[in-house]
Amino acid sequence: MPRLPIRKKKNSFFGFTRNTFVSFFFIIGFLFSSSTLWSLPTYKEVKSEYIPSDIQVFDRSGELIQRYRTRKDFRSEEWTDYDRLPKFLIDSVVHAEDKRFFEHKGIDSNALISSFWGNLTGPSLRGGSTITMQLVSLLDPELKSSSSKRKTIFQKLKQIQRAVELEETWSKEEIFTAYINLIYFRGELKGISSASKGLFRKSPESLTPNETYVLSALIRSPQSPIEKVIKRVCLLKKERDGIDDCESISRLVRESLFRNLDYPQYPSFVPLYTKTILDFSFAKKNKVEEKNNSEFMSSLSLNFQRKVEEILKRNVKTLADKNVKDGAVIVIENRTGQVLVYVPNIGEESSVSKLDLIRSKRQVGSTLKPFVYAENFEENKLTPDSILSDSPVGIPVYQGIYRPLNYDKSYKGNVSVRESLGSSLNIPAIRALSFLDINEFILVLERLGITGLRYPEFYGPSLALGTADITLLELTNAYRTLANDGLYSDLKFELSDVPSNSRQVFSPKTSYLVSEILADREARSLGFGWDNFLSTAYYTSVKTGTSQDMRDNWCIGYSEVYTVGVWVGNPTGSPMLDVSGITGAAPVWRETMDLFHESLGSKLKKPKEEISSDLIPDSSLSKESRIERTKATRILTPVNGSIFALDPDIPLGRQKILFTFSSYDVSYSYYLNDEKIGSVGGPYLWEPKKGEYRLQVKDRDGKVLSLSLFEVR
Repeated sequence: MPRLPIRKKKNSFFGFTRNTFVSFFFIIGFLFSSSTLWSLPTYKEVKSEYIPSDIQVFDRSGELIQRYRTRKDFRSEEWTDYDRLPKFLIDSVVHAEDKRFFEHKGIDSNALISSFWGNLTGPSLRGGSTITMQLVSLLDPELKSSSSKRKTIFQKLKQIQRAVELEETWSKEEIFTAYINLIYFRGELKGISSASKGLFRKSPESLTPNETYVLSALIRSPQSPIEKVIKRVCLLKKERDGIDDCESISRLVRESLFRNLDYPQYPSFVPLYTKTILDFSFAKKNKVEEKNNSEFMSSLSLNFQRKVEEILKRNVKTLADKNVKDGAVIVIENRTGQVLVYVPNIGEESSVSKLDLIRSKRQVGSTLKPFVYAENFEENKLTPDSILSDSPVGIPVYQGIYRPLNYDKSYKGNVSVRESLGSSLNIPAIRALSFLDINEFILVLERLGITGLRYPEFYGPSLALGTADITLLELTNAYRTLANDGLYSDLKFELSDVPSNSRQVFSPKTSYLVSEILADREARSLGFGWDNFLSTAYYTSVKTGTSQDMRDNWCIGYSEVYTVGVWVGNPTGSPMLDVSGITGAAPVWRETMDLFHESLGSKLKKPKEEISSDLIPDSSLSKESRIERTKATRILTPVNGSIFALDPDIPLGRQKILFTFSSYDVSYSYYLNDEKIGSVGGPYLWEPKKGEYRLQVKDRDGKVLSLSLFEVR
């Protein structure tokens, strides 16, 4: 008789039915894992602890200006919620990884038992994991540590138990969302958002069905060879759509996977400013949630940032023949300490475009003199009217005799403190420092936020001339202290009204006296003349400085609203050629200050309790009236530095140059080379003649409101 075929039992293994086998699984899992407690996280906790690899920096108007990568081990974008995921993405991932995901309670027994039977004789288990089981492997530290290796039977049992626990407290939507945000897709791409942007240059909401098939196929084996990925995607598309279209799939896979090698470049307007944010702001944070914040609303104004960058580049180019190669500018709002503009160099044209020249230490020259006199005022050792001798002096130091000279190598004799500081005379400043305890003076500088200073003997009397190395960042904020009535406070890089650390360094009276001298055009004329870039049409106090051998050039000044600091020079430290503060950094300072005061100027506030009432501005005026009175007024035409040429073909009587002013007022007058020529009640037409001219607009008291120099050839 022929042998009857032996019928195999599909659902048994050595006499065990499938249900018996599953029960056995749970018994072993319970016995093994009950000894290890797992603190089940909530979905909210997992989402809050999620950290993107980049920090997004926004300017004060909310525009994204910089993405700065802080994690080098993976690339992740913002968390993508379930309602932002296309339905066909969810369907394709579920089809590829866990077909019964929305039906089971954490375990797909059919897939699990089939996988176990197929691997029972192997060294470890593989396959059969549901989406929930994969997620707990990412969340549980014990399972996560071995997630890259094949799991043992005990690890698999623990994974099953964790999955069941998770399903009891999380919704399916929460499980899928966490899963799709935490898994790796390819290379360093972690999470659906980074994979979508890295491979297809789009957000998850914009993915096409074919693109979701590629992503779904990558989940199981992210680092598979391209040919294997193509085969898997083609199979997935055929199963889902019933279409065999491997040619277009192959093209899509090759384009997207090779594209991953060049991750898209995000806005990168202020990389060095962002690095400063990390160093200064985040270092002060103590709360974990603040450290993990991936978005930073900065105080920077991108609009003004771009304009100041252009101002700096243009002015540095005009100094190229003077061996000036680079520069830096910072603008700070006085009241809040918020940094509005941060230009660390001239950009791509800089030889050190990756170097932050705002935070580079350099000799500051005469810009330290205001603090020498301020401390003398504070200790009642000098007043603005005190007389100092500007005459040759030899000071014994341990190297020999120190014989300082003025910038122009001349001597002015007996001069007042007002003239000495206003005209930046060197010898009187050294005499003023000799009245102070230099140890105490260094402590004053440290209270102004200046760090890294050396012991007093290292500097000696030359400290009065700025031989200390200080950053533009620290020095500008020290000047802001004078603008704020002697109250120092930390800089702020975030858009926040939270008060920063503050301390009173100088009295309001001392700050006013120094500020008033730095704003005195007459006191400045002894050393700089009357016509220069330091004289503004609104109230400002300003000081220039040049380091030894003309290696660094500074100009720092403030109005009631803003403090602007400028440095120009060479990153290498090579000397400039015949460049002073007036011709180097001052033009950049003036243009930047004018830019910020085009619609709002200011007058310096006086400390009412210590200054006589006749010096105090009229406080009875409304805010709008005070703003109108302090509006930045200037000559519009001719532009300063203009050159006009007479046309020989046009009769002289028919050629005119138009004088215009930003605010017409019959009480103002036009002065040409110090001769009054007419009222500023409107535009003025002037018949040109060959020569060099100085056009001024003065008020009824003779105060110069604006100046423009031009030439007729």
